[in-house]
Amino acid sequence: MGRKPKNIQRELLQKTKKCLACPPHKNERPIGNFYLSHSPMHQDGRVPWCKSCIIRNSTSETGEIDEECFKVVLRQIDKPFYYDYLQSAIREITNELLDSNKVKMEDIKYQGAKIIRRYFKNIQSLPQLSRKTYGDSEKDNFVSNGKPVRISIFGKKDLTENVVESVVGLMKENKTNWTDKDLQNKKYAISTIGYDPFEEASLTERDKKYGYNILAGYCDTEGITEDGHKIQSVIEISMLYIQVRKLTEAMNKELTGIDLDDAKIQKLVSSKTSLLASIATIAKDNNIASNYNKNSRQGKDSLTSKIKEMEDSGFKDIEVNLFDIKTSEAFKQIDEISNNNIATQLSLDNSEYSEIVKEQREKIIDYQDRIEALEEENRILKNKIIYYESDLDVG
Repeated sequence: MGRKPKNIQRELLQKTKKCLACPPHKNERPIGNFYLSHSPMHQDGRVPWCKSCIIRNSTSETGEIDEECFKVVLRQIDKPFYYDYLQSAIREITNELLDSNKVKMEDIKYQGAKIIRRYFKNIQSLPQLSRKTYGDSEKDNFVSNGKPVRISIFGKKDLTENVVESVVGLMKENKTNWTDKDLQNKKYAISTIGYDPFEEASLTERDKKYGYNILAGYCDTEGITEDGHKIQSVIEISMLYIQVRKLTEAMNKELTGIDLDDAKIQKLVSSKTSLLASIATIAKDNNIASNYNKNSRQGKDSLTSKIKEMEDSGFKDIEVNLFDIKTSEAFKQIDEISNNNIATQLSLDNSEYSEIVKEQREKIIDYQDRIEALEEENRILKNKIIYYESDLDVG
């Protein structure tokens, strides 16, 4: 005989499980606060993160869904990510809130917690999705097989596809944009360290971008390439600065709120102070910061040394542009003055003049051959560009 619903509810409240994302002193949660899981990695049949931590780590300070953060969380708990089912959850929550006049259309994007809860409810109620893993959704390019399923339970008017796409577009505005400077710092940091230190760190793209920019600033520390311990130290400092920024953002959010929680603010301040103290200790112990570095850096800041460092790091902007030099008006004037001076000072006889004309003729022929070869290469490249552009237009 099956268990009664009341007994099941009592068991869900009494039985507990430790959340891996909660602080250690309060990570004991009722088992009902964890979503079901069919993953072989979860032997107790529940995901390792509680529902509150999933939402907290998947949304921004304003309550919007951060796509990259949401993907990181789903990867951690081994649950699938499908755009079409997320759209279905957005449709349902949008219909429900608009029909009840609780929220305006432009404020739907701030309902990330409700949308995520509906997303999990929907994927767990469907047999074809309940056993899917994050790896399965990744293989499907994050779109489920077949047409997007509409899982509406309201039976009322539905939004048009355009409106739904606009809501999804608002969610995707949180995607991280990398500038050329960001990418340059990333390349410099990886080339100095020798590998990507943030590749498997379960960080969002936004955190990684900040981490690379911080790390690049430490990569010119004296002796870093020869000292493996110093390399790990600057990586650890960069990781700590990422956490410091998160604490700062949480403090700003709390301070700008209506009801200030003094206890929470005090904890955030204490945690931030502790992290900054750890950063200072690491910098001091490893002679990283200039205040603590007693070693001589004579010649390290010279122009020649900096140019060599940039050349070794593959910095393209320092390469000499011969075309600009040849076409510069200043260089043309210098060249003309120099040639006129040479012509006035030299007194050439007929044989010397003939030799110069012969040499010039040979150079002209050589340059003409080079020009023709370059023109042909240019023609071929232009045809390839036209071909690829036509393919893109068709696609």
